Amino acid sequence: MPLYRLLTIVLSPLILAHILWKSVSNRQARYFWQRLGFGYSQLPKNATWFHCASVGEVNTLLPLLKNLHEKNQQLNFIITSNTITGGKIVDQQKLAYLFHSYLPFDWSFGVKRFIDSIKPVALYVVETEIWPNLFRLCHRRGIAIHIINARLSSRTTSAKPWVKSLLSASLSNVSTISARSDQDAKAYESLGADSSKIKTVGNLKFTTALNLGQASEKKPFSLQRGYVLVASTHDDEEVQIYQRWKRLGRDELLIIVPRHPERGPAITKKLDCQNIAIRSREQAITDDTEVYLLDTVGELKDYFRNARLVIMGGSFVPVGGHNILEPASYNRAIVTGPFMENFREELALMQDKDAIVQVASFDELQQQLATLLEDADRLHQIQENTALLSHDVEQVLQDYSELILSRLA
Repeated sequence: MPLYRLLTIVLSPLILAHILWKSVSNRQARYFWQRLGFGYSQLPKNATWFHCASVGEVNTLLPLLKNLHEKNQQLNFIITSNTITGGKIVDQQKLAYLFHSYLPFDWSFGVKRFIDSIKPVALYVVETEIWPNLFRLCHRRGIAIHIINARLSSRTTSAKPWVKSLLSASLSNVSTISARSDQDAKAYESLGADSSKIKTVGNLKFTTALNLGQASEKKPFSLQRGYVLVASTHDDEEVQIYQRWKRLGRDELLIIVPRHPERGPAITKKLDCQNIAIRSREQAITDDTEVYLLDTVGELKDYFRNARLVIMGGSFVPVGGHNILEPASYNRAIVTGPFMENFREELALMQDKDAIVQVASFDELQQQLATLLEDADRLHQIQENTALLSHDVEQVLQDYSELILSRLA
C-alpha cells in the first residue's frame, strides 16, 4: 500500500490531466467532478452499489438488476463506471430505480467523499476491478464487498510480485467472490483470496447475450424463400463461401452480411454473381436471386430469426471470430470456422452442449452444409440444444439474483 499510495500521488498530475481531457472532449462536466469526488447529491442513500469498468460490464449487469427489481421493487441501484460510454448505457435505460455516477479515482479523499455521500448497503464489483483504496475504505466502514461474475486475466495472475501482493491485500477485504468459472475461481485463489470466500456461480455475460432473441418484442422477420445466413464476414470469406455454396446447388437463398457494410461494392465485384440483390439499393429478392447482400447497419438480428442455418464470419480468416451467442439467442443452428480466439469460452460452452458445429476449413464447411441441410433431424437437434443452452444460462441469472437478495434480506 505505501508504494501504491506514492504512485497515485506522483502520477496525480497526469491522471488529473487525463480526467480533464476526457471531460472536455466529451463535454461532460459531471465526469470531471465525480471522478474527483464531488457532485453526488442526486444519488439515493442506502442503495445497493454496483461497479462496472465500462460498457461490457454494464451490459452484463443490466439483466441481473432488472431481475432483482422484479423480485423486490423496493430496491434502488447505483451503478458506477470509469468511462463515459458506460454511463451513457445506464442513462439510456431511463429506469426510476437505476442511478449512475462515475467512480472517483482511487485517491482516498475522493473515495471517502463518495462513500459518505451515498452510504451504500453493499458494493458489488462486476468481473475484475480491484481498487486498493476503495476496498480498504469500504471494509473500514463496514460495507461488504462482493465480486460477481469474477474473472482474472492471465496478465493479472502473472503480474510482478509487488502488484500481486497489493491485489492479495485488497482481496482480504472482500466478503465473497462469485466466479464465472472454475478456472477463474482458481485464479483468485492463486492470487491469495481466501478459498472459503470463493464460489463458482456462472457467467452472466452468456445470460445477457442469450436473452437477446427471447427478450425482443419485434415481430419476426421472414422471407418467402428459405435462406442460409452468413454473418459478419471479412475479406475473402464471402468469395470462398459463395464458391462452395454454388457447388452444392441448393435452392435456398444465400444471405451475406459483411462486418463492414462499406465493403459492399468490392464484395459484389469479387463474387461475380449474376443474380445478386443488394439491400442498400433496395433491390427485390426474386425466385432467381442467388445471393442477397445485406450491406446495411442494424438489420442483422432480424435475419437471424428464420435462417435455416447461420455461418459466423470472422472465423474463417484470422480475425478471432465474432459473437456466436447472438445467433444462439434465436435458437439457430450455427457453423463457425477455426479462428475463434476471441470467443473461446462461448465456443467451449456451446460445444459442450452440442449447440454448434466448428469446421477447420472452407472445404469442410461445404461438407457440413451438405450434411446439415439434408439432415433435418440433425439440424433440429442442434437448434433444440441451443434452446436448452438458453434455459441453462437463465438459471445462472436466477442463481445470482437469489445470492444477492439473500444478502440484502
